[in-house]
Amino acid sequence: MKIFFFGLFILFFFYSSTGNTLPTEIFFQVYRNGDKIGYHKINFKEKKNTIQAIIEIKFEVTFLGFVVYDYFHINKEFWENDLLNNLHTKTDKNGESMFCNLTKKHKKLFSEGSAGKDQLPLKTIPTSYWNHKLVSSQPLNKRVLNTQDCSFIDFKIEKIGEERIYNGYLPSTHFKLSGQELTGEDVKIDIWYDENKNWVKMIFIKDNSKIEYFLDKFHEDAK
Repeated sequence: MKIFFFGLFILFFFYSSTGNTLPTEIFFQVYRNGDKIGYHKINFKEKKNTIQAIIEIKFEVTFLGFVVYDYFHINKEFWENDLLNNLHTKTDKNGESMFCNLTKKHKKLFSEGSAGKDQLPLKTIPTSYWNHKLVSSQPLNKRVLNTQDCSFIDFKIEKIGEERIYNGYLPSTHFKLSGQELTGEDVKIDIWYDENKNWVKMIFIKDNSKIEYFLDKFHEDAK
């Protein structure tokens, strides 16, 4: 069964230090097996060479009127001169609480989360997916910070190629990400970015269910 996503995509743009034109907001409505389960939104603020990204994700899966899966994630990121400086997250995954905090001290990055403490490379990229550096910068095998618990996912990144999505309306580039979480669970993601290097679509498999994101601007055409 097809899974659909729709989201509010407000088209006021600014030029950011990441080298791409960011929207002020990206809002995906999230569907699982044809049923709406929640949303994934990102709000951006820019000042000089800094970007603040506030990310909120809410999923709720019901069966026969009962909630069988509940997920809430909040993430606040601060980027300066194209590098991640601070990150603070809280996650409730079906009753399991997780967190991840990252701070920069003396030109070094330090993380503390549910998975433990670590010192990280200055060019660390988190699993918030909006930053095109995830797929564009070398190498294409990357250790990426899992924003749920401060563990790592070793991603293999494959560029599939140029595609026109949303019934051919939107030019984009398609990438595949494959890796494994600390729990041993495989992560397989298809993700698309538009010509401005903005995140515009995603599909992944979770517990044998297909999850897909559609931007609201294209939602009706995509159905």
